[in-house]
Amino acid sequence: MLRFIFGASGAGKSVSLYREVIERAEREPKRNFFILVPDQFTMQTQMDVVREHPRHGIMNIDVLSFGRLSHRILAECGGEKMPVLDDTGKSLLLRHAADKHAEELPYIGRNMHKAGYIDEVKSTISEFMQYNLSPTDLDLLIKAGEKRSTLQAKLKDLRLLYAAFLEEIKNRFRTPEETLGLVASLVPESALLEDSVIAFDGFTGFTPVQYRLLGALMATCSEVICTVTIPAEEDLYSFREGVQEQDLFYLSKKTIFQLEKTEWLAQREADFAHTPDLDRFLEAQRQLRKRRGIDRLLFGNPVVRLSNNPPLAFLEAGLFRYPFKSFSQEASTLHLSVSLTREEEISRVFRTIRTLIREDETLYYRDFAIVCGTQEDYEDAVTKCASLFHVPCYIDKTRKMKMNPYVEFLTAMLQVIVTDFAPDAVFHFLKSGILQEGEEDIFLLENYVRARRVRGREAYRQSFARAFPTPGGKKREESDKLALLQRLNALREKLMEMLSPLLAVTEKGKVVTAGELTEAVREVTTRCLAKEKLDAEASRLEEANDSERAAEFRQIYEKTEALLTQIQELLCHEKMDVREYAQILDAGFSQMEVGTIPRKVDRVLVGDIERTRLREVKYLFFTGVDDASIPGRVSGGGILSETDRNFLLEREDRIELAPTPRAQMYIQRLYLYLNLTKPSRGLYLSLSAVGSDGKSLRPAYLISVMQEMFPSLILEKTEGVGKLSDIQTREDALHRMAPLMRSYADGLMQEEQADFLALYGMLQDSGQIRAEVEAAFKRYEHHPLAGALAEAIYTTHLENSVSRLERFAECHFAHFAKYALSLQEREEDEFDAADLGNVFHGILEDFANRLEQEGLSWKTFSKEEGERLLHLAFEEYTQTYGESILYGSARRQGKLTRIERIMQRTVEQLQYQLKKGDFMPEGVEVDFRQAGDLPEIHIDLSKEAEEKEEQSAIPVQGEIVLHGRIDRVDLAHQADKVYVKIIDFKSGKKDFDIAALYYGLQLQLVVYMEVAKAMQQEQHPDKEVIPAALLYYHVSDPLIKDGAGKSKEEILSKIRSELRTTGLVNESDQVIALLDEELSGAGSRSDVIPVKRTKNGTWDSTSSVVTQEEYDRLASYVKKQIRKAGRQILNGDIAVNPYQRGDRNACTYCPFRSLCGFDPSIPGYHMHQLEKWTKEEVMHKI
Repeated sequence: MLRFIFGASGAGKSVSLYREVIERAEREPKRNFFILVPDQFTMQTQMDVVREHPRHGIMNIDVLSFGRLSHRILAECGGEKMPVLDDTGKSLLLRHAADKHAEELPYIGRNMHKAGYIDEVKSTISEFMQYNLSPTDLDLLIKAGEKRSTLQAKLKDLRLLYAAFLEEIKNRFRTPEETLGLVASLVPESALLEDSVIAFDGFTGFTPVQYRLLGALMATCSEVICTVTIPAEEDLYSFREGVQEQDLFYLSKKTIFQLEKTEWLAQREADFAHTPDLDRFLEAQRQLRKRRGIDRLLFGNPVVRLSNNPPLAFLEAGLFRYPFKSFSQEASTLHLSVSLTREEEISRVFRTIRTLIREDETLYYRDFAIVCGTQEDYEDAVTKCASLFHVPCYIDKTRKMKMNPYVEFLTAMLQVIVTDFAPDAVFHFLKSGILQEGEEDIFLLENYVRARRVRGREAYRQSFARAFPTPGGKKREESDKLALLQRLNALREKLMEMLSPLLAVTEKGKVVTAGELTEAVREVTTRCLAKEKLDAEASRLEEANDSERAAEFRQIYEKTEALLTQIQELLCHEKMDVREYAQILDAGFSQMEVGTIPRKVDRVLVGDIERTRLREVKYLFFTGVDDASIPGRVSGGGILSETDRNFLLEREDRIELAPTPRAQMYIQRLYLYLNLTKPSRGLYLSLSAVGSDGKSLRPAYLISVMQEMFPSLILEKTEGVGKLSDIQTREDALHRMAPLMRSYADGLMQEEQADFLALYGMLQDSGQIRAEVEAAFKRYEHHPLAGALAEAIYTTHLENSVSRLERFAECHFAHFAKYALSLQEREEDEFDAADLGNVFHGILEDFANRLEQEGLSWKTFSKEEGERLLHLAFEEYTQTYGESILYGSARRQGKLTRIERIMQRTVEQLQYQLKKGDFMPEGVEVDFRQAGDLPEIHIDLSKEAEEKEEQSAIPVQGEIVLHGRIDRVDLAHQADKVYVKIIDFKSGKKDFDIAALYYGLQLQLVVYMEVAKAMQQEQHPDKEVIPAALLYYHVSDPLIKDGAGKSKEEILSKIRSELRTTGLVNESDQVIALLDEELSGAGSRSDVIPVKRTKNGTWDSTSSVVTQEEYDRLASYVKKQIRKAGRQILNGDIAVNPYQRGDRNACTYCPFRSLCGFDPSIPGYHMHQLEKWTKEEVMHKI
């Protein structure tokens, strides 16, 4: 006989049920009574029943879940002995089936390797099994979906995987869904259930397979009692009369109908001939229950739980019922608040809990609960604040294990084999934490492997013999090199020894089975002493009071072993490669979870809206009531979308699956109702204004619903720091000291200054407070290196390149870090922009040498000769550059064609530019060392200078010796004059910026010109040496976007204009003619140098020209800047002073950002702002 207990939330359904069961169990000691509740409720319900029982014992009462009931019946009645396949096993088999049938899965197959997708497939197939859909049923749906191609494609793929899955488990395993079906068939044989009373409490609904079991129980047990949350005043039996989904109690009404229908089906199966049709049966049973009075209707407004709390009673009676009614009195037991951040929101919750407990001695922590809109968003804040406020908490959740170090270790181990010892995989494996090798040795090995391009298992089998790369070009003693190599080889050998079981079974050409791979993985973990290390870490975490993490480390090894055992049992003889095995293992890892149980009875329960089942509490805090969480985040329906599910529901045979996303949203309102009506004394709703991603959040619709029902409610905004009187614990005070201290240091604290100073006096003995004081009053002050230290680092003979001086101008500290400390980023096996520039320079130098060897000049070689010589130079240089780095991979070799094309274009363009003038190359890659002891290179820092700035500078004894190589020096001779042109080749586009020169950021061209001039002056002492042009040439082969429809000549003309040099040109007409003899008429523009004439014949504003006098002033200024920088360096200037110029600054790509501590919010730190001066302004300033 089926009967119900109806009542609203808080009406006392559970208490009424437990009392009835206890009373009857006392009267009928030989009858068995069962109370079935959701898994999360079993322990709490047992406690409640024992506490309610007069003798505090439950001899003939069992509190069970569906899972425990199944276990009891199977243990009693036997049934087919077959292991149950859990979610992990399902994922393994589906992953394998998907790989086996990859070519037959056009829709699902392409997504199977996406993270989480295998879970979607598994969930959908589990859903089919829960809702009694077989592959044959799917065939009918596939046919029905002919006009819906996407749905049909999904169903075909799912049908194939479903059938393959069932074939795999046939006669070997049983799924949990099938287990309930088996249990249902065994119920009639159970003596335990015969004539028993079974009650269901705390359920909002059931799945079809659960209804099937319920039908068997109805046919066997004497009574089946179900509690249903629905006010007794509602129309309880209106489900078939068109009740809408948006009705708050739609799910309850549906459950009532489905239970009644299940009873009808059970009776119909037992006695078909005498069972009336459904409508007549339902009417008869309802009348019978009414006549006998066996249904219990718990009326009451207010309900029992809220009888002493009018605001909460009004909320229960009116929430989500329309039209809204308003509560005319003060809602003193309801509270709304908004904080800036989630941490501030949770801090307010814990402060309130502590205050309430302090004010009422009858309260315990277990009288409070926290429900989060989205639990994962609040876990960190809850954990942190619980520690700060000394509030014991239990977070009701299951923790995914996929990010555990041991899982990382196993994943990385297989990736080492899959990727054939790719560096990322190798060092992911070594750094996983399980091996516990020395960090320094691992980092040294990583530096070596990446710099020396060690790849493949064969490379790791060979002893490392090549020298270790040294930072900053420093030399290292042979003995040190040998010692380092010995350390590296020791770790290499240990790595190979650990992985040897896997290496042995994965040799090339060897067919491997899943069983062999599993045994190899187990052997590696044994060699690494994984279990012992995990146990040791668990013990350490227990000592540190981190019980959750400790539980994870205690369970991870056993769960992983169980997973490996499942693979052996399911797929032992299946042949597969390591990649497929790794994917199957990963699918298993994604299902591994660790559950925890509360360590204390007296604790605050923290959960979410749906998973957490709350018994009665006195105060409930509902956090995260924002528009991102309420309505809750629902999936789009999984593989089958909401549209797909609606289509299936609208068919005549109404194929019902799990609720659609739309239905889930309405169901969530029921869960909101159940949660909000749980507290008996007070309800607190809160949200934060900003999420963890920094985006603003708005109040959820529930806030406006509450304010409409309770007009007196105001959404209270809480202050960030709060009042000092709110401080609860010493840890709370220490935590809040930083912002308070900063407020005090900035002079912003007024009203609470006396209280703050008193609090500071109490805490000043804390080391943390001393650190807070130091941080609050911290300011940056530059302290140069002591003279002796600076001299020891640099000596008085400062060897400097021009780029080093430019780096000093960008930021003094960055110069110190790079050139004094020799810090550098890890050398990588990458062909980067610097490598590309080196290759360009090397090929051009080689090409120039070949021209000379064959007696050709830059102006005389033919196109064919140029292509031939360029190809030879290209082949020779690229094959030897960087130990053949360009031939290290197919991707890099693909760059070779592009590089050769660019170089062909470059040689052609450089020849064109030379042919337009009278200059001829004099030298390429001209090294400063060829110039000898020129004053332009050896700059005496101790020599007195006439400039006012230098006279006031701190005196320094020493000199700067400049180093550098001029890419190309061109000369033009005329009687008693020698004209000098220098070219610097750039792999990226670069323009000459005279303002950057003024600030010391672009000294290169002027320094190179001065050196080239001095060298020519030495060679031609009787002639006047005149600077003609200082130029950058961008080595590239530009694409012309608007070239369609243009002739080859027009396109070539555009290319030449694109490849025009940039820089600085002597504006003398005589010099210009030597550089571009075709530039003569008014309005003409050169395609080789950056000059253009106006219609009047003068130079226009875009021309980069200077007079001889202006150049001399620039050269003099550059020398002064070099002398000034040299003195600052030798005086130990290491100031953190990055430049800022417009939207560019020295910090953007600086590798030392984490080292210098630059923070513009700290007084003393600031960027030196650079202006964008014009040429005229710069010339005026110098």
